[in-house]
Amino acid sequence: MYLQRGEEGLWKTLENHKGPPPPGVVQIDACPVCRGAWFDPGELNLLAGESANLESLLAAPSQQSRRRCPRGHGIMQERALPGQINTPLDHCPTCHGVWLDGYERQKLAQATTKEGQRTRGKRIARRGVIWAAQLLTQLPVEVENPASGTPWVVYSLLVIVAAMFGLQIAGTIDLEACMPGAGGMPLGSGCLAPVAGALRNQWENQGPQALVSGTWYTLLTYWFLHGGWAHILGNAYFLYIFGDNVEHLFGRVRFALFFLLAAVGGGLGEVLLTQNTLAPLVGASGGIAGVMAAYLWCFPRNKLFQVVMFIQLKLPAWVYLFVWVGLQALLSLIAEDAGVAWYAHLFGFAVGAALTPMILSMRRREVARAVKVPAIDV
Repeated sequence: MYLQRGEEGLWKTLENHKGPPPPGVVQIDACPVCRGAWFDPGELNLLAGESANLESLLAAPSQQSRRRCPRGHGIMQERALPGQINTPLDHCPTCHGVWLDGYERQKLAQATTKEGQRTRGKRIARRGVIWAAQLLTQLPVEVENPASGTPWVVYSLLVIVAAMFGLQIAGTIDLEACMPGAGGMPLGSGCLAPVAGALRNQWENQGPQALVSGTWYTLLTYWFLHGGWAHILGNAYFLYIFGDNVEHLFGRVRFALFFLLAAVGGGLGEVLLTQNTLAPLVGASGGIAGVMAAYLWCFPRNKLFQVVMFIQLKLPAWVYLFVWVGLQALLSLIAEDAGVAWYAHLFGFAVGAALTPMILSMRRREVARAVKVPAIDV
């Protein structure tokens, strides 16, 4: 990860840089999985400011760390940083480098983020604008969790759903074609959205053969389509704010497959359990719910702004997402609005929660193979 001081002395991530760092750029060695970071001597002080000397504030060693120095100097020591972080840092007594775990790095790195570097007046003005917008939309706003790199898969998904929605508006895609006729088969051609009653009917009449000759393939395509402007704009917003960080962590191919599996799982759950058996199922909510589960797993301490009763709260992501899941479960039981696919949300979230630890395990193995640690001095 490369950081460069920009306008007004603010540190910014240098995107897509290859090769040795240019003058004035600080290179930080960061783990893409746990989000921990290794700071060589002087780098913490440089990021904190010319007059800062954070490394001199480290308390005396308390005990041996469980980590080894990435530079090959053996077991490190745990040292506290009074007034900054409650948990000890890992410090190498030989090279004087410092390792920060992901959550420790997040606390100390406020000085390198936009939110942490704004003046008090700018922070108040920004939160005022966000508060006004949230009163109208009731949507959460991510406080500070910048992604490294461009989330091309997220952008591609947004382009796909926007293009398909345009075809819906133009009348090229007609959901009426999916309405079931004899044997649960659609009345028209080009059906892209599943109808729960039709798919159940096909299975009853054909058994597993319905997966080939019926319209079960629509579980792969229904997320392209949406039911209106509010539907598509809301889904696009949630995909963008939660998806960019997850894509960066998972990698593009895995993220794309992850999203598709969550969408299919969400659609299948809706088809099996919904009472609304005659309306076509549309929307990317199942896949997005899976992405939200991954965000909860990977970034539980990240903060979100949410307005409740005219009060803007700054909530950890885990609080917001647990409340969101609870509401989906409750509304699936009591809500009379059959136009919302509650089960798609719940099943998509469940698929995402099940797949995320497996993907993270694969990423950790990849990082372990890629990292070459020097031999430890004896």
